[in-house]
Amino acid sequence: MARWHYKTNIIDLDKIVPPEAIECDLTGSCLVSDLQGKGLGHFQGMLDKEGESEWELVQCQYHGGKLLCIWKSLCGWRKIYVGE
Repeated sequence: MARWHYKTNIIDLDKIVPPEAIECDLTGSCLVSDLQGKGLGHFQGMLDKEGESEWELVQCQYHGGKLLCIWKSLCGWRKIYVGE
């Protein structure tokens, strides 16, 4: 059975996405629009950095201008024997 390490990080979206590009409804569902040239490259770089360190994105959730991201990584000894 696979064993995982988990971590979280919080991204301040106001620093990479203009607030007017985020629209949320009363249920908490949010849409981000028109990101080309407005922080998308920076956001992609943050995701790539975690991926290069062998962290897999599980979920991101928007709340109050912040993005909570949950990551998982296979425990070290399993990587050797499972081949991952």
